[in-house]
Amino acid sequence: MMRRMYRAQTKVGCEVGFALALAEAAVSWQRELRGQGVVGCSIFAKGSGVFLYFEMTGEGCEWEWPITCKPLLEAWPGSFGGEHRYAVPMLDIFHDGEPEMKEAGQSGERVGSLARLKPSKYSSYIFYHYAMQEEKPSCFNPTYLIGAHEELIFSYQERPAPSFEHGVTRRKWPAPITPENWHDVMQPHFIPWSESEHGPILWETMDTILSF
Repeated sequence: MMRRMYRAQTKVGCEVGFALALAEAAVSWQRELRGQGVVGCSIFAKGSGVFLYFEMTGEGCEWEWPITCKPLLEAWPGSFGGEHRYAVPMLDIFHDGEPEMKEAGQSGERVGSLARLKPSKYSSYIFYHYAMQEEKPSCFNPTYLIGAHEELIFSYQERPAPSFEHGVTRRKWPAPITPENWHDVMQPHFIPWSESEHGPILWETMDTILSF
């Protein structure tokens, strides 16, 4: 199974209309996606931002939004062949475990969260996460995945974490890199959303607008 993340954006003032159009088209769209090899989908929103998590049976899945949703979305530059893009792929910069096929109804609560990275800390963030991914595979939740596009990072996970066995380290370097004080090292990488009595809010949980 392949896992993919995408980012889209609604036009100004179209957030509610987009959610309604997606809900109305959900049944037929799910059928279309399944015919293209999509076996699981979760779509989350924060303001005008829309973030998608797909589970696919193969690499070659090409999908489209429902026709009623496209007019409500911004088109992204960088298209090929003159076609507009209404979603852009996010880069996989961290996955805790390897994807596995699941039976229908097997997923737990699906959670999508959003954070912002400081541009000057982008490479450091990826460096440490790659080190953890290779040194400690499946160390806490094998469904956990982080995708990146520009300064935004989108995480997906299922809670509670499914049962799993810790993976065997794939480290190819002589000494461990992953710091013991992980959260202290990570905090300076983020642009907080806000402050609370418990400290800066780095990750915000998004609203789920579709899941199957």
